[in-house]
Amino acid sequence: MLIMNFLNSLLTVLELLFVFSNFKPTHGRGFPDEGYYSNNDYDNQEAIDPKIKIALGKLEHAPQWVPDWPDSFVKMGQVSGVALDNTGQLLVFHRAGNQWDASTFTPRHVYQRIGDPPIPDPTILVFNETGELVDMWGQNLFYMPHGITVDRVGNVWVTDVALHQVFKFTPTQRQKPALTLGEKFIPGNDDNHFCKPSAVAVLSTGDFFVADGYCNHRIIKYSPDGTIILQWGKRSGRDPFTLDVPHALALAEDRGQVCVADRERGRVACFRADNGTYSAGYRHWLIGSRLFSVAYSRAHGGRLYVVNGPYSNVPVRGYVIDFTSGRLIQTFAPEGGFRNPHDIVVTPDGVSAYVAELDPHRVCKFVDEGLRNQSKLEKVTTQTPVKPTATIEVRGRGGAAAWAWWAGAGWAGAGAAAAALAALAVLALLRARNTGRKGITRRRWEYGHGEFKLRRLLERRRFTRVHSDDSDDEPAPMLPPQPPANA
Repeated sequence: MLIMNFLNSLLTVLELLFVFSNFKPTHGRGFPDEGYYSNNDYDNQEAIDPKIKIALGKLEHAPQWVPDWPDSFVKMGQVSGVALDNTGQLLVFHRAGNQWDASTFTPRHVYQRIGDPPIPDPTILVFNETGELVDMWGQNLFYMPHGITVDRVGNVWVTDVALHQVFKFTPTQRQKPALTLGEKFIPGNDDNHFCKPSAVAVLSTGDFFVADGYCNHRIIKYSPDGTIILQWGKRSGRDPFTLDVPHALALAEDRGQVCVADRERGRVACFRADNGTYSAGYRHWLIGSRLFSVAYSRAHGGRLYVVNGPYSNVPVRGYVIDFTSGRLIQTFAPEGGFRNPHDIVVTPDGVSAYVAELDPHRVCKFVDEGLRNQSKLEKVTTQTPVKPTATIEVRGRGGAAAWAWWAGAGWAGAGAAAAALAALAVLALLRARNTGRKGITRRRWEYGHGEFKLRRLLERRRFTRVHSDDSDDEPAPMLPPQPPANA
């Protein structure tokens, strides 16, 4: 009996030694898609955590949720992406009957339902501003939709994480892509393969960026024809180029920057769009450790709009960040809160924002009435012609003032009046000087002709200085060729 007990104990020890001898610690972990988190344990976090409640109370609660938008008769699957076209219509990228769950991919990121046909339903829905469905397409093309964007000429760019590919569709051809990058169903990390690419952003020049996203943790910049220009990003480390699931992209083109939603590090990382140099990072304890998407608006000198996600000790909400200072300035959420927000897009003026959710399957619209009223006022103001470029003030006896406004070249109809006013001003100056009276003569030029026009242009277009918090001279590292992921 003693011998049997000894042998059983020895066998147990040997089994434990075998397990630990074959245990290989890793620095990374698998990143399931957000559909895994169907419950948010922090739905009522604002009410139970005084610190969070106080912090949220200091922010402006804007933009405001628009209920019953879009048309409730339109049914969607998991909504993975949203984008705005040049006319202000919203494109919604959804998965219809397909869902990303624990059985969707193998441990090596291979899609497990390759033998199934693509989604037979239209996966791209187009809504107008009032929420009416005006178009739909994208049937029989995709397996697991993820990111979507529209460039300046109306091309639609999408990513499919099951196909491991990036597609470009022109405005006149929706059935067949004009450009395809990546090899169908084959994940990889070389120049010709992606591994679950998540997002695309397109510059006005036609150059574009791809966030290659869940497995490779890199950003790749391409020329319009699909030739790689540069790439940056790595899986592990402590420097700004370490990306832990680059999940979404936003362009701040007026500042020359591309910003990345670094999902599992809970931050927005911004880089120079021309050479990939790191510019600045944005994070806040109220956002938490997971940040799913980012969008940019030029409003008030530049704002970042972000949505966080569950699996944290903070409420799931949208936040607005001042681009220059990095301060949180606004927060927003629908009635009842978010559960699994996945993507966000905002109009250039910041008036309207749209958030895609995986669970429930919906799109939420938000409107900032303050910015809407400001935009209307600016439109009225900019439509009024501004003629003066300088002001002359003349004071004579008794403090009486005569004013004349220089009309500027090109105003032919007002030229005679301007000349007459100028002559009166000169006569008044001569009279005050020659009569020896104790009057006060003062000439004040506000700004010259060219300076005035430049200032008006800058005010009307809201150009701002490029701001960089960090290194301006550290270029993005070019990644060397790496072996395939399955090697």
